[in-house]
Amino acid sequence: MPGWHDDLSLGIAIGSGIYIDENTHIEAVRYPSHSDTMGFLTTILTNGRPGPQRIALWLKNIAASFLRHPIKTFRVLQPLGWAREFVILLCMQAVEGQIQMRWQRPWFWPFRKFLVSRGKKVPTYIPKANEFAEKFAKLTGGFALSMLPEILFDVPGTAHCIGGCVIADSSAHGVVDTRHRLFGYKNIYVCDGSGVAANLGVNPSLTITALAERAISFIPPKLKTTWNDGPES
Repeated sequence: MPGWHDDLSLGIAIGSGIYIDENTHIEAVRYPSHSDTMGFLTTILTNGRPGPQRIALWLKNIAASFLRHPIKTFRVLQPLGWAREFVILLCMQAVEGQIQMRWQRPWFWPFRKFLVSRGKKVPTYIPKANEFAEKFAKLTGGFALSMLPEILFDVPGTAHCIGGCVIADSSAHGVVDTRHRLFGYKNIYVCDGSGVAANLGVNPSLTITALAERAISFIPPKLKTTWNDGPES
């Protein structure tokens, strides 16, 4: 919302959220003043499935916006003061999906392994989310935006990377035991979001905090431990 008289960067990071359907949750997020880097990744809102047609539609939208509102469009697309003037709409969905990370040698560079992802691709176009952004912009007199990498490269933006360190009964089935102790090592505990077992569909901060508090509760006081703590298998 370029030219907005209030400083939208002031306040807590996430102050509100709404379910627009049974699986889709949207939160209004703010960044502190001068945190304008995200502005380089945003562009005019563009609908459509990923691919050449969406890129063509994006170019059409850019051209039309400059013809109709050249000054305002320039203000929207330049990043200076971005955090003060824009609200980020963070969309999360409680739907099935997973990504596996593996070390592999790509065909174009067989000399070393790279960490690559495998699994159902996270969508870069959620129609209901775009509809919500358009309504929000209309009500506030602002500009609805999309993420540029999503349009050009079909690469989604994410705010909450969770999972990866599976809780299990042995190293054959997971990474940590039920007390968050790392298999194969002593006195190493995994207490972050990687221990979350599944996609929550909402901000995971409280879940991560609860898991961390639970893990720490198993650690005895300093005077009562030999610091030789580890999983049984």
